[in-house]
Parts: sequence; C-alpha cells; structure tokens
Amino acid sequence: MAHSQESGFSRRDLLTAAAGLAAGVSAQGGGDVSSAEVAPPPTTNPEMLHFSNLNQPQRYQYTRSRDLSGRRRFAFLDTRQVRDISGAELRFHPAEKHGDPVLECDPTLETGVLVYGSVLHDGQRFRMWYQPIAHKTGPGNPYDVSYAESTDGVHWERPKLGVVSRGGSKKNNLVNMRGHGPSVMDLGAAAPPERRYLGIAVGFAPILGVPEALDHPKTRRHHGYWMYYSADGFRWQLYERPDCGILNYMSDTACFVHDPHRGRVLGSVKLEPRVRLFDRRSVTIASAATSDLAQWSSPRLALYPDELDDRMAVERGARFLEFYGMGILPTRDVLIGFPEAYWVKGGLHPSQVAGVRLGWEGKCDIQMAYSYDGHAWHRSLGRQPLIALGKPGSWDAGFLTMQGSAVEVDGMTHLYYSANPGGHAFPRRLNTRKIGLARVRQDRFASIGTNDRGMVEVFHGRRAGNGLAVNSLSRDGGEVRVEVRRPRGKRSEPIAGFSGADCRPVRGDDIRHTVAWKDRTWQDLPAGEDLLLRFQLVNSDVFAYELLS
Repeated sequence: MAHSQESGFSRRDLLTAAAGLAAGVSAQGGGDVSSAEVAPPPTTNPEMLHFSNLNQPQRYQYTRSRDLSGRRRFAFLDTRQVRDISGAELRFHPAEKHGDPVLECDPTLETGVLVYGSVLHDGQRFRMWYQPIAHKTGPGNPYDVSYAESTDGVHWERPKLGVVSRGGSKKNNLVNMRGHGPSVMDLGAAAPPERRYLGIAVGFAPILGVPEALDHPKTRRHHGYWMYYSADGFRWQLYERPDCGILNYMSDTACFVHDPHRGRVLGSVKLEPRVRLFDRRSVTIASAATSDLAQWSSPRLALYPDELDDRMAVERGARFLEFYGMGILPTRDVLIGFPEAYWVKGGLHPSQVAGVRLGWEGKCDIQMAYSYDGHAWHRSLGRQPLIALGKPGSWDAGFLTMQGSAVEVDGMTHLYYSANPGGHAFPRRLNTRKIGLARVRQDRFASIGTNDRGMVEVFHGRRAGNGLAVNSLSRDGGEVRVEVRRPRGKRSEPIAGFSGADCRPVRGDDIRHTVAWKDRTWQDLPAGEDLLLRFQLVNSDVFAYELLS
C-alpha cells in the first residue's frame, strides 16, 4: 500500500531517524544475522526467560537451569542445545499451501480483502480481523477493520455484528477499531476483562475518524500508531489519551503480537533507511511490557537487506531487495519471523520527493527468520521462500504479505497471507486481493537431517516427564534411534540400557513417535543428573523431541 502523503514530519526526518537507528548495527550486512544490542524487558517473574540477546553466551549447558525447566517441546530450530553433530545438517522446509483462497471479497461490502490484520484461536474457533478494501474514489490507505470467524480455519463466515453503521445499516461485519494494518492480541485471562483484547493500528488523527483522537493537544496531529482495548474484539475504545498514540514513526505496515513468554507486546514496524544506494523498506523492532503499555521502546533496526539479498535479486531479474514487513510468531524458546521479501523491479517510487530512492514495482514472497530475543534475527539457510509465489496467472502469483496471522492449533501452524496476481503498483483492476492459507506441521520449520547416516547430540538437562517422543520423518528404510548419554567433560558415555542398540528404531512420519528401549524406561534414568540425547539418523530428519506427561 502507498504511504499517506499527510504527515507531522518529513520523509527526511524519517530517514535521519533511521540512520540513527542503524548506527549500532554493522554496516557490512554480509552475514546471516542483523543485530542491535538491547536490554531485555524488566521482569520479576521467575518463569520468564532471562537471556537477552546473542551478544551473551547462550549454550544451554552454561546457562541457569531455569531456561530448560518447564519445557516440554524442544524444536531443533533452536540449535543452542546442539553439543555435537556429524553427517547431518540444519535444514529449512517450505510451508504447504492450501491451494484456493480461503477468504475472498464480498462484492456487496468490499473490492478486496487483506490480512493486514491478525488471526487468533480461542480454543473453539479461528478469529480473523482483516482490512477490507472498500468501494471508494479517493487516495490513501483503507482504515476500516472487518471480522470473520471459522471452526476449521478454511471455511470462513462474516457475522453481522451490528456495531458500525455503513450505508444506513449495521448488518455488516465491521468492528469500530479504525486504522490501517490492524493488529489484534488476546492478552489472556489475567488481563482486566474489559481490556482482554489489545488492538494497534496506524493512522493520521485528522482522517482516522475517531473523535476522541482530536480532543487532546498531544494526539490531534498524531501520525503513527494507535492503541485500542476491547472486551470482545468487536467494540473498541481508544486507550487513555495521550498514551493511546504511540510510535511516531509513520509507516503503513506493521505487526504487533503478544509475547506471553517474555511478558511483552512486540512490534515489527517498517521503516526506510538508506542501505547502500537505495532507501530500503526494512524491519525495526519495538516493545512494551504487557504491564505498562504506555512505555514503548524506540524502534531499532533489526532486519535489512544485505549484499547476498541483492545478488539473489539480480539473479532473478530484479534490481534489489526490500523487506515490506514481517509477521512474528512467539514461541517459548524462539521467535519465528516471516519477512516479506520484496523483489523490486523497474523504476523508483513516483510519488516521493527528489532524492528518495524507494522501490515501486515488483513482486513479493515470504521467507523465514528466527530470533532468541526479537532484535537479532537469523535468516533461513539459502533464503528460500517459506511461502512461494503461485504459478504465473494464478491468484497468488504477484504479491504476498503476512502480518500477525500465524496461529498454532492441534499440531499445525496455520499461516494466513494476502495475495494478488499482479504485484506492487499494478492497476487495481488486475490486482484483486484475496486471503490464502499455508500450513506447517508442529515444529517443522526446520530439522536436523541426513540422506545417509548422521548423528546429532544435544544437551538435555535433568530428566522430567514420564516418557520421550520424537517428531521425525524417515525415508527409504530409514530410522531414528535415541541414545541417552552421561557427560564426562568434553566426552560422554552411554548410560547402560539406553544405548542406540537398546533403542527400538523409530520409522515413518509422525510428530509424536514414542521412543522406547528394550529393557528400560525413561523414568529409570537418574533424576538428578544432566543428560545428553544422541539422535542416530539413517535417511531421516528430526524436527523436535518432546517430554510426555
């Protein structure tokens, strides 16, 4: 979407601010980690993770034991447990597309639909807040927010909410939150009931359409993000003024998510710093403690295109790469990011002032990244798409975007994305926007795998649970065996009865294979010792292991 041309500050101000944000980041850009040193959000909860960022040692055997206590699933995307590996490698895997769109426009209400929004699951239903593209003639981004729900995540309904009057009727699915790119978060049962849901969207106060925003001297010209609260996700109110206006860094793409594991709300906000010869859409990160949403950190540059990105862009016929935005899925041990890789072709943005070198035409697919703290991000090896463009002429062949629309339900991660057939800056009549679905089975974003024989040994820590299961896939007669070992300095030795030869082979494809040994059980292992797990692989991939209760 194009930027609004009305602003409380100039694009030069934005670029100057971005240059300051980038000052603490390496200008080389040649590695697969972009980082900015930051302090972790303060917390007194002993269950919160204590490690802050990649500038500190994080190999689990050298950290405090509470990092591992309470864990049940151990995904191999988090490689900090790996102590030794031979004959195997870290692999990343694409999502599986559903195929047809799961939500298309209702011609009586919309001309297109965007998951510039959020998808949640409340235990019974999927809930989607999306951006409808309304029938209109004027310029600028859409500010309406609509709602849909589904029992299976595929077939969606638009309930008549009776909240917003449009065309003389309230028989529609509009909610009364206003703004572009709405993010909706469920803060959980611990939040005050009337503030169970948090909403954040971007907009310029004079055209936001919320009278309360204009009644305070500090918000009447606010050009940034707005916080709302709601008891049900349908009826919204602005947070108290002036705290309702946050992040005076206007951009039309952002994703805000609730990170309950670290007691915070995390936002990825698009900004356009100068990177080499062009102004690049890039990702900044801002956060606020859930207990104090009025105090936001300044956005810090976290992910921006490097030389490898530009080489890949040229190889596929583009000029350079930008990141149009990034969705985030918080898990207990890592944050999974979904960078929108915008492959810029053709000329530069025609509506910007002289000197701004911003991309205009191009296509966009969705890659994958991951982070331990939200500020330092690792890219997937090879930087291949997690969700690829569709075949030429298909409904999702042009431009894919994804915000806070990743949700884990019943062993499956659902990834909702917006798409059109043409690309950025194509005529609207050729760019009907629809919402699609891709899926990743539980913890299967990455694996340790081999097409021959290999081994990976991980530091597990103390025994817990009643059993062990492994999430694995074996091919062509392959198998997985788990050997439990005892560390002996830099070496280790198998525990009697738990060697690889004692382990019954695990074969096939399942997210939860039970691991068994011939004459011993998991509970026979010593409870007060640190343990190592050695996964012996033959033509197999292991994605995670899990403690059974």
